[in-house]
Amino acid sequence: MRILTSLFSLFSILTSLTAQPVSDTIPQLGLVRVQGFGTISTRLQTPASVSTLREADLQRYQGTSLLPAVNNIPGVRMEERSPGSYRLSIRGSLLRSPFGVRNVKLYLDDFILTDAGGNSYLNLLDLNALSSVAVLRGPSGSTYGTGTGGVVLLSTQPGTLADRSDVSPSNGLRLGLSAGSYGLFAQHARFQASSGKRSIQVSQGHYQSDGYRDNSRMRRDVFQWSATHRLGDRDHLKTLLLLSDLDYRTPGGLTSAQMQANPRHARPATPVLPGALSQQAGIRNRSVISGISHTRQFDAHWSWMNSLTFAYTDFRNLFITNYEKRRELNLGLRSVAKWKGDWLNRPLVWQSGFEWQRGFYRIDSTGNKAGVPDANLVRDQAGSLQAFLFSQADYRLTKKLSIQAGISVNQFNYRISRTIGKPEYQTNAINFKPQAVPRLALLRTLGQRAAWHASITRGFSAPSLAEVRPSAGGFSTGLQAERGWSRETGIKGSVLKNRLQYDITWFRFDLKDAIVRRTNAAGAEFFLNAGEILQQGLEGFVEAYPVHRNLPKGLLQLKTWVSLTRSDFRFGAYQSGSTSLNNKRLTGVPRTNMTAGFDLTIPGGLYLTMTHQYTDSLPLTDANDAFASAYCLLSGRLGWKGRVGKLELEGFIAGDNLLNASYSLGNDLNAFGRRYFNPAPLRNWVGGVVLRR
Repeated sequence: MRILTSLFSLFSILTSLTAQPVSDTIPQLGLVRVQGFGTISTRLQTPASVSTLREADLQRYQGTSLLPAVNNIPGVRMEERSPGSYRLSIRGSLLRSPFGVRNVKLYLDDFILTDAGGNSYLNLLDLNALSSVAVLRGPSGSTYGTGTGGVVLLSTQPGTLADRSDVSPSNGLRLGLSAGSYGLFAQHARFQASSGKRSIQVSQGHYQSDGYRDNSRMRRDVFQWSATHRLGDRDHLKTLLLLSDLDYRTPGGLTSAQMQANPRHARPATPVLPGALSQQAGIRNRSVISGISHTRQFDAHWSWMNSLTFAYTDFRNLFITNYEKRRELNLGLRSVAKWKGDWLNRPLVWQSGFEWQRGFYRIDSTGNKAGVPDANLVRDQAGSLQAFLFSQADYRLTKKLSIQAGISVNQFNYRISRTIGKPEYQTNAINFKPQAVPRLALLRTLGQRAAWHASITRGFSAPSLAEVRPSAGGFSTGLQAERGWSRETGIKGSVLKNRLQYDITWFRFDLKDAIVRRTNAAGAEFFLNAGEILQQGLEGFVEAYPVHRNLPKGLLQLKTWVSLTRSDFRFGAYQSGSTSLNNKRLTGVPRTNMTAGFDLTIPGGLYLTMTHQYTDSLPLTDANDAFASAYCLLSGRLGWKGRVGKLELEGFIAGDNLLNASYSLGNDLNAFGRRYFNPAPLRNWVGGVVLRR
């Protein structure tokens, strides 16, 4: 299959070199605007590894999950162990995430989605409420604080991160309905309206699935409001309200033999532990996220943005051996002052500000008695504080050379008090030393359609609250923050009048005190510092437009693309007991991940998208004594768009895993009892209709 993928990629590029001329409506690197490190610039002029998914990219699959679109970004790996159970990795940051999203910072418009404890509930969001997603790969703490993986910027407003030619109209109603394999049913509604002074988006989404495996059903209901108000000529106000009700079951990991015998089974019982089905293992999450931001444009140079985020979560984790309840209250404030103008006759953008987050948590841990908490209650009151100051300047040194320099100073601490259980009334204060996180980047334009960039950055990531206080109720007060230096260089540009666009990056990140996960005989997790990890890799993305013609009956377009990630991630000085794991491959990271696809649109409204993904084998343990096999996935979507009166109608059928591969998309790393595998669905289908007005 690797040969098939390579031949497909080569065919795509050669076709682009020989095809007919294309129109100027193809997105250009020098015109498409992206947001990275607090500034909005063109993709060509951004001195960083930033990838943007536009609304068309998000909607080219089954239309129910971010996962397939995100996995097309080089250096990024998103997993789903069962419906709703997401994990997100950027350049190997998955190692710390048994579930959820850690070590990656998330923002939704102007608002902080990652909580003060370092956790992000990405699975609360409805894909159909988003207009674009930008991913900053690698440490970005000079502007966004703690986290060595990267940053994800999600937008609900059309045109925020991408050019307006590639997003939905700002006014209109969209209704969608779809159904598919394994009891899948999804429905969404989105209304957008704008006038001269305000714009509003209201969306509602429902998703449910019985799941491929036993004990893997899922249900989610989301309501979201976002609005922008212009108050006079200088003031802008943004508001956000997100209500999400999520309930999904977790079938648990299987051994290789169990997976071969019946991949649809949940984790079975053992002589000493019950199974996932009888324990009703799963997650229940009811959350409210709200925010308000104000931007003041004082004059042609100065502006000041302040945003306030409030989040409340009622969270329950029913595990095989324990039942955890959490009440979480999080407050966040981000303030950025920006100056834009000329200094010494050269363009300068300077910004400074701070971010402050405070979290309050009540955590109850008991035993799990067939889905009901038992009487063995342990209760902790926890508080977390993270704050940082930052400053950054973007300056054009010469006509062709630009510099971006920034630094942040970070503070992070926890305070945990046991109020019920042993040891009684014990208080643990965990204070991490303030960390300075600098970043220096250069960009050199090479003509009008190419640019070279290079950067050096220090990364820092404190342990999350879920790592300091795992769900079973213990404390890991000795954990140290991860830290290290990252270096990268790359080239991006276009040739043949934008018919072929490319972005290639090489990086190396030397991480100290890396945090890894362990489980004991009961399956309870704990975390420790593993020493050094040496990460270097090559990331490439090529996009070509062999055909692009506006014909009397519509658009004829063929777009092809290839995304490649080549990783050489290894442990450095790492001792596990009496065993040296020096130079072992980093757990959970494939050496090669390659995705290729094409989008074909023909006059009359018909379209076809196809995607082929190859994922290399990957180690499941730090000792590299167990591996997940390589696999290939093929997915596609066939549909039609047209007008019926005043309505725009779309009908489609989408297929996933068309090659019927047997694989695990989300492995339990270093799992006790060698229960590593969470089998993914075999060939499955979704059909749906979308109405727009």
